[in-house]
Amino acid sequence: MPKEILPVQTHTMEQLLAPLGITSQHKGLYVTSFNPSDVEVPILYPFRSDHFSFTLVHEGDFSINVGLLEYNVKKDNILLIAPNTVRQFLNVSPDCRLTSVIFTSAYLSATSIHTKNVEAFDFLSSQVSPLLVTGEKSMAPLTAILNIIESKIDICDELAFRDEVLLNLFTGFIYEVSALYKKQEKLEGIKGTRKEELTFRFLKTLPQHFKTERSVQAYAAMLNITPKYLSQTVKEVTGKTAGEFIDEIVIMEAKVALNDPALTIAQVAAYLNFADQFFFSKFFKKQCGISPSKYRQTP
Repeated sequence: MPKEILPVQTHTMEQLLAPLGITSQHKGLYVTSFNPSDVEVPILYPFRSDHFSFTLVHEGDFSINVGLLEYNVKKDNILLIAPNTVRQFLNVSPDCRLTSVIFTSAYLSATSIHTKNVEAFDFLSSQVSPLLVTGEKSMAPLTAILNIIESKIDICDELAFRDEVLLNLFTGFIYEVSALYKKQEKLEGIKGTRKEELTFRFLKTLPQHFKTERSVQAYAAMLNITPKYLSQTVKEVTGKTAGEFIDEIVIMEAKVALNDPALTIAQVAAYLNFADQFFFSKFFKKQCGISPSKYRQTP
C-alpha cells in the first residue's frame, strides 16, 4: 500500500519575519523598511509562503528566482509574489534599501476590491510577470502611503477608526499599484510578439501539469503546436529549451519538498509521481550532481 502523500510545507509570515525582528502587524498586514545587508537572510533555498508580498526597491538591487525565471529587481522596481509561489533569493547589493508589504489573502479580501472592481484585483492572481518597472515619480506616492501605514501599525494605542483608516490606505495602495501594472501591461502588449506570448502560455501551463506530464510533446499538444516549434520558440525567447524548463520545475519542487524534514525521500518521490525512490534519486543526481540525501545534508 503506497505511503500517504503529504502536502509540501510552506513558511508562514511569522516564520519569515521573526529573524528580521519584525513583530508589528495589523490583522495580517505588515509593512517594513530595511536594508537587507543589515540583517541575515533567513532562507536561501527554494521555498513557498502563505501570503502575498510586494517589495519596493528604493536603492540598490537584488536578484531572485520566482517560479522558473530569474529577476534582477532594481531601484524604483516593485516585485509581486503571490501565495504558494516558489522563490529563492540569490544575491543582494550592499546598498540595497527596500520596503516590504506583506499581507494575507484574508486581509486583501477585506478591501472588497474583488467585488467592487474585478479588473483592479485581477493582476494579483494572473499577472504574467511579477516585476513592475516604475520610475521615481511613480514610486513617490506609493512610498508616502506605505510610510503612513507603517507609522499607524507601529502605534500601540487603539485610536478610533484605526482599522478603517488602515484598510482604506491599503486599498488605495493596491489601486495605485494596479494602475501601474495596467500601464506596463499595455506597453508590453504593444511590444510583445507571438513567440513571447506562446512562451508565457507554456510557462503558465507548466506548473499545472509538471507532476504528471514531463515531455515536451505533451505540452506542445496542449498548446496545439509541434514539439520542435515549442522548443525552438522557448529557446529563442528565454535562452532555455522547453525540456530544460520542465526539468527545472521538477527539481525546484523537489528541493522545496526535501526541505521539509517531515517528508521522507520516498514520500517526495511519490509526491512528484516518480515510479519509486530509485528513479527519483537518479533524476535528482543527474540534474543537481548530488543525491537527495546529500542535498538534505547541505547547509
